[in-house]
Amino acid sequence: FSTSGFLQAPTTELNHQMKRGFLNAAPKSSKKDSYAEDVIASADAKISNGSHEVGESLLNSHGKEEESLDCATSPSLPPLTPPQAPSAQTRPIVPEPVEAQREAVPPHDAGPSSQEQPKEEVNEGRGESEASQTPPPPIAPTAEVVGDPGAQSVRVKCDCGDNPEGTSYVFLVESDDQNQHLSKSSLPSNGACEACIDGLLPGRHYKLCVAISSPSFPSSPEDVVGTAFQGPKTSFVAGPAPPETPAAPTVGGKSKTSVKLRWSPPAHSCGSAVTSYTCEVFRNPLDGGVPVATYDGPDARFEAKGLRAGTPYMARVAATNALGTSPYSEWVMVSTSATVPGIPEEPLCAQIGLGWIGVAWGPPSEDGGSSITAYTLEVEEGPEGSGYIAKYSGPNTVFVLQGAAPTVPYRFRVKASSAVGGSQFSSPLEVVGACGPTGPPGICVVERQYSHALTVAWTPPEVLNGAPPLMYQVGMRPLVEGVATNFVVVHTGDACRCDVGGLQPACLYEFVVVAVSAHGPSPPSSPSVLETACAPPDGPDPPFLVSGGPNFLHIGWRPPAITNGSPPVCFRLEAVGGDYEPVVVFEGPSFEAPLQNLQPGKALWLRVSAANALGYGPPSPTVCFTTGLLPPGPPSGVCADKITKTSARLQWEASQHDGGGVVTGYRVQCARLAGSGEEAGAPWSLMVEGVETRVCTVEKLMAGTQYTARVQAINTEGVGLPSPSVTFSTEAGPPGAPDAPTLVGDPAGCELSLCWAAPERCNGADVSEYCLQVQDLSQGGGFSALYTGCLTSFDVSSLRPGTPYAFRVRAANSAGSGPFSPSLNVTTTAVAPGPPLAVTPIAVTHNTLKLKWSPPAFTGGSAPHAYSVMVSDEGGTEAKEAWSGPTTSCKIKVFPDTVAHVSVVAFNAIGPGTSSSICSVTIPPAPVKQAPVMQPPKTLAAPNVSVKGPHSAVVSWGMGGKNKGCEYELELSVGGAEQDFASCYSGSQCIHSLQNLQPNETYSVRVAALNDAGRGHWSAVADFFTKGIHEIVDDRETSSLFVKRLDPESYVCQASPGKNQNKPPGAPERLELEKAGKSLLKFRWKEGPDGEASGVSYRVEVCAEGADEFAACYTGKTLEYCAKKLKPNRRYTVRVQALNKWGASPYCMEKTFKTAGDGGVVQGIVVVLIAVLLTFSFLGFDFFAFLR
Repeated sequence: FSTSGFLQAPTTELNHQMKRGFLNAAPKSSKKDSYAEDVIASADAKISNGSHEVGESLLNSHGKEEESLDCATSPSLPPLTPPQAPSAQTRPIVPEPVEAQREAVPPHDAGPSSQEQPKEEVNEGRGESEASQTPPPPIAPTAEVVGDPGAQSVRVKCDCGDNPEGTSYVFLVESDDQNQHLSKSSLPSNGACEACIDGLLPGRHYKLCVAISSPSFPSSPEDVVGTAFQGPKTSFVAGPAPPETPAAPTVGGKSKTSVKLRWSPPAHSCGSAVTSYTCEVFRNPLDGGVPVATYDGPDARFEAKGLRAGTPYMARVAATNALGTSPYSEWVMVSTSATVPGIPEEPLCAQIGLGWIGVAWGPPSEDGGSSITAYTLEVEEGPEGSGYIAKYSGPNTVFVLQGAAPTVPYRFRVKASSAVGGSQFSSPLEVVGACGPTGPPGICVVERQYSHALTVAWTPPEVLNGAPPLMYQVGMRPLVEGVATNFVVVHTGDACRCDVGGLQPACLYEFVVVAVSAHGPSPPSSPSVLETACAPPDGPDPPFLVSGGPNFLHIGWRPPAITNGSPPVCFRLEAVGGDYEPVVVFEGPSFEAPLQNLQPGKALWLRVSAANALGYGPPSPTVCFTTGLLPPGPPSGVCADKITKTSARLQWEASQHDGGGVVTGYRVQCARLAGSGEEAGAPWSLMVEGVETRVCTVEKLMAGTQYTARVQAINTEGVGLPSPSVTFSTEAGPPGAPDAPTLVGDPAGCELSLCWAAPERCNGADVSEYCLQVQDLSQGGGFSALYTGCLTSFDVSSLRPGTPYAFRVRAANSAGSGPFSPSLNVTTTAVAPGPPLAVTPIAVTHNTLKLKWSPPAFTGGSAPHAYSVMVSDEGGTEAKEAWSGPTTSCKIKVFPDTVAHVSVVAFNAIGPGTSSSICSVTIPPAPVKQAPVMQPPKTLAAPNVSVKGPHSAVVSWGMGGKNKGCEYELELSVGGAEQDFASCYSGSQCIHSLQNLQPNETYSVRVAALNDAGRGHWSAVADFFTKGIHEIVDDRETSSLFVKRLDPESYVCQASPGKNQNKPPGAPERLELEKAGKSLLKFRWKEGPDGEASGVSYRVEVCAEGADEFAACYTGKTLEYCAKKLKPNRRYTVRVQALNKWGASPYCMEKTFKTAGDGGVVQGIVVVLIAVLLTFSFLGFDFFAFLR
């Protein structure tokens, strides 16, 4: 079989590349296909080594490869790495064309030829029968490139032809320099194979072919017979792309301020020649800054100038062709040549103190490209020209000069040094030595000692530091139990002694002194501890009560906290009172003193003082002590008077003993006695407490009851003993309220039986009679008497059925009537309703009858919920139901030319009631249809007027329903007089514009329709007013604006003079309110003088309560108006004005009316009730007799 240069790699190299995974894995359709591809690859490798004996070699090679490769990824194509140069044994074999392949591989029935010898060698050791069963080899197709090749990929395809099913196809791509090999396997689909090969290099030349393998193999590796074929080669070029990344630039030379860079072109221009290069030089590319030098041009070299000496820089380069710019190369670092550092800046005085100066400096702005290694500091002391002396040399940038004398000038200069050399010295810094405060003064000593003061002295400081002290400050702090606090300045002055007061006796104090000069305070002197003299003790704390009672006090105290250097040995307790001298009640070393035989509730003011070896000190604060109290004794002389049914007045005398305290009040207790005069067994009930006087009225007593009472006095200690009791009896009173009446049995129709029990309390007099009252809850009235007598039961009759009632009873005795019992609510049983009223026909035609009626006056205790209309003809047939429903009107069907007898029956919850009286209605005969006769047009509605200004208005009207094809005539009148109407428009339009009107004038318009039968009736008149020049009144109801008059000569017809048309009308009269509702007011008025003349109209204006102006709400010719959409319970002021074409009358007298509030609903209900009563009276029904 034929092979090509695609399979020239040796077998070892092929296996090595296959293990590294550089070959593309062919799609594995089955284990047999993978096995066949391995055999093909091994056979091609053998052939490339010059061996034509492939039988055993193929088997051995396949066995070795099977041990090291995974079947799922077994390669079947040559490697992508460049092959070795061909040698004498491995020279490439040029592939044969397709025709030569077909000749080289004969079909199965062909005889032996010159090419059968390799086949016989391959099949050596096999029988002739096996060789005769080998299938014909497939034919390798020609590969084609689909479309234009891309820069990195190409799409290829081939035609499978008549190759047997299962043939494997592999597309092979090799670069012209044989440094790149690519492959891609594909499966046939619809007689063709197609694949996309990636990994191309842009602008490179490639060759493409297809390799195929036979689908038939023996059952064992020893019998493998593989056949591999390759089709013709097709050349193509990969698409162009931007150039490859160039190599990093190199340094061609450098100086202190410049660098010369060179670079080589990229290894491959990717199909388009390089046109320019871009080179960038950065100081530090990581900080995101801009480059310090940039080059764009065709040359491969660049000199970056203007750089800093001894500074490292980073450079990179990129190539550009017609397709774009390549990525930047790798960075290259280059540094400029170094030089000596720059001159440092003048040093700074960082800090100065007494005897020392601290200076600091910074590095120079330019280090010359070499790191600073040291600094040299020189100092010149005294006058200029004394000479600089090196004081420091090292890497630090600070230095402290010790031993600087005050007021002496010092000059400092510095230079920097590096590996290249040293810089020049900086400008000198001049600093004058600082002056300081003086040394510390001498210690404080005592000159004079007192119990509350000390006189101290000290010596001036020995070291002045060039400035004498101006003053001294003395600090002091007390030493309490060895604990020191902060110093406090107690003296400031120029003398060396001072007096310190306000001290405590026998106490230790620590003193220091500070001298203050022009340069500040000196260090404090050494502290000295001084002590004050002893004194009598301070006053103790106030005395306190140890124990006490009504007749004794036990007083205690504590020793003084401050003894002033000597402990107390004696105490003195004194009683202080008013203007008297203090009295000693106890004196001794004890801390307690008992005081006996005192009066209860008495106040005693006491104080205590202490004494030591130096005498008595001041006394303690005075404290008031009070002996204990006792409850007061019992009051005396308790008596009762002014006794009524429910109250009695008690009086008594004060207690003889108040217990040492003030009686703050009294407690009065009462108890009810039984009939024998003994207590009823209940405990004393507290009636009144906190009575301040000795008179008390006890209320809420029971009438006709015997009571006993007693009194107790109260003070702050408690309640005293009770007084002797006093007995009294209250007057007799009306009996109490009985229980609510009870119903005996069930209510039957309009009757029921009631009974009740006597009250529990008669209050001193027996019950003589009872009063039973009833209330009709449906009417909302009050109770009325039903029975008065001594019985405790009563049968009630003549009640209304289905009506709720309330019953109550009260008892009476000789003292009067008691309260009523709780009410008993009972509802009587409902019955069927009465007959409906006033059955009236309201519309009769030849086949329908419309009726209405009123609800029955007697509802039977249940409101009617439905009605039934019964109809019978004049022949006396049985009445039949023609309609039923809840309303009080209906429409039924009837026969023409008959008499219908109609009655109505009402239904309630009980059932149907009595039928109403029969209403006979004569039904007219059916009308005879006649031919339609043309009639004049229908009457139109009043036209609408929209006033546009003082001299114009637009009039519009409707077509009038069926008035189609008609013409219209419009008439205008000045002032609205009937005889003054004149035609101003005639035509088919429904709108007309009036011009040349006069401002502030009243006008009237009307319209009529015309057809062939004649003119219809005139419409209602529409009045309007033109706008005035100065005043415009807004009519909110008609949306019209009213002003004054029209010049009659501006129209064709002129109004003829009439009666009373030479002056304005008189003011309207007698403005009265006709009806007031929650949101409406209806009022009327009378005509004023000359009001009967034609053309007079009226304007109504209303002003709401709280508003500033009147608003026009109506203009028309009627003598009444109803204002709507008002607010409830609010006042409105109304006035009326008459208008005609000669002007307006004065306003009538203003009147104020008020809309109804919540009371308006009540008034409406009252009106309805009165109307119902009048209806009942008109029908002859005695409603009040029914209630009785």
